[in-house]
Parts: sequence; C-alpha cells; structure tokens
Amino acid sequence: MPTHSSSRHPEPARDRSAARAGRRFPAAAGASIAAVLLAACGGAGNGPASTSTTGPTPTGISAGLDFPGSAAVATTMRFRFLNPLPIYPATYIWRAYPRQQAGYYTAFFWGNDDGKGTLDTFLWDKGAADSYYGAHPYPNPPPNGSAHRWEISVIQTDIVNGDVSYNRWHTQALIVWADASGKHHEFYWDLPNTDAGRRVVHTTPPDYGNAPPPVPALTWGDAPWAPGNEVWNGVLTGIQIYSTNLSVAEVLSEVNAPLSTGAGAANIWYLNLNPTPDDISDKSGKENHPAWVGSRRPKLWTP
Repeated sequence: MPTHSSSRHPEPARDRSAARAGRRFPAAAGASIAAVLLAACGGAGNGPASTSTTGPTPTGISAGLDFPGSAAVATTMRFRFLNPLPIYPATYIWRAYPRQQAGYYTAFFWGNDDGKGTLDTFLWDKGAADSYYGAHPYPNPPPNGSAHRWEISVIQTDIVNGDVSYNRWHTQALIVWADASGKHHEFYWDLPNTDAGRRVVHTTPPDYGNAPPPVPALTWGDAPWAPGNEVWNGVLTGIQIYSTNLSVAEVLSEVNAPLSTGAGAANIWYLNLNPTPDDISDKSGKENHPAWVGSRRPKLWTP
C-alpha cells in the first residue's frame, strides 16, 4: 500500500504561519479539545485495563505498562521527560501491543508539554504546530474510527501506511534526522520486517522543527494537548532511545541486543526494557529519568 497523507490535514510545503487544524483538532480556534474528543470517543469512563496478551512475548521482555485506553481515563495517563534529547537526530525502539479502541492512540510524542492541556499547547507557534512528531495508530476514518492505520504525525499532517493488527506484539522503531534537504522520519512498525508495506516515511521542509517549543518534552502514553483523550490502549514496553539516527541494520542489532553496536553504545540516551508503573527509571546509566504526570498509572503487565 502506498504511503499517503491524510486528506483531513493538507499541508502546504512551506506555509505554516496561519492557524490551521491540527492532526486531531477542528479548525475552530479556541475549541475545547476535551469536548471535541470526548464526543468523538464516546466519553471517558473508569473501566479497568486487561492484562492478558496473546502470541509470543518479545525476546528479553518480562514486564510492561498496560494502558487502559481513552475511555477509562478522565484526566491523563502519561509519563514524560522534561529534559528531552534534541528533536533531531534520534532513534526510538519500543515494543507495542495495541488493543482496539475508537479514536486516537499515543505511543509517544516529542513536542510541547506545557501543562495547559489545550489546543494552544499544540498550536504554540502563532497558531501553528511546529517541532513535534509521533508514531502510533491513526483512526480510519478519523476522528473516531475503530479501524486504524499506522502513522507518522508531523507538520500537522498524518502520513499513514499499513493497517493495524490488534492483539499482537509489534517491535517498532522511529528514526529521525536532519540534513540540508529537510527533516527525515522513518517509522518501521513491524520489525524485523522493513519492506515498503511496513514502514511510513516522510520528509518535511528544512524550516520545520528548528524552533524549540515553550516546554519541550518527550511524552509517552497520552497526548499533552488532549489529555485523557488519546491514551494508548494496550501494552508499551521495551523502550530504547538513542541520540543519533541509527541505520536500519544497527536498529535490528539493537533490538536483538541493546548496546551491541558502536553507534548504539555511544549514543544510548534512555533504556528500560521492562518498565513497570513503579519503575520507569533510566537503566542506561545516563540518568535521563522520566516522571509520571498526575496520579493515574497503567497496570503492570507480565507475560
């Protein structure tokens, strides 16, 4: 299937100065994100998360974070790094087990997390969104479809390729870097497969992603501009973050054995293969520790 951009968010190549609709938001300025997305997703309840998974557990994984999805979270359920690595270059590796829900998911975002939790958090750059990206399932159709495709979210555009398979493990990687031709993003959503049907690729213009947001953060599990409305449904675990753009061959080696490549060992930024609700601390030795936002926590997942 060809990679393509969602028609809901057409993005001119270089004009990001006007206030436009964000990846999940209506165009009306000042609209309440909570009202819009609660309506789209059918409200927020307090249902418990399931802790069961099927299929082989990824190698080396013995615990993880079991998120209940948006319908079970009225506030937020996320952790964040308020001292994030630079937005470019970077490599993210993680293991994801998505369960089906209507609407949006958040695996992670690099972007603004100023604590306001409003549309302004997203559209911080004079009514536009700059310097952010994420990779997760995208609803088909948006905004509240219960089928999904894999996406890169960047430059107020949703670039999708490949249908999401629920209730199975995916080993995933996002590789990002900058050069004179632009900002490059490659999302491999079903490693070790790297064929064109199982990756999403997008390059933005060079002028994107240069200005830091007001509160730069790397946020996992929920969107900081729509708290409680884009909560991951399923398990997230096996998180490895590097402050360089690893090659695909290096990514595959790091998946099998963290710190097994020269580039990986030299540029590891965060490592926690088995995060738990009580321990999301950095095991890489670099002391890049995240913290939970608010009081809600996912359940502990174990095989």
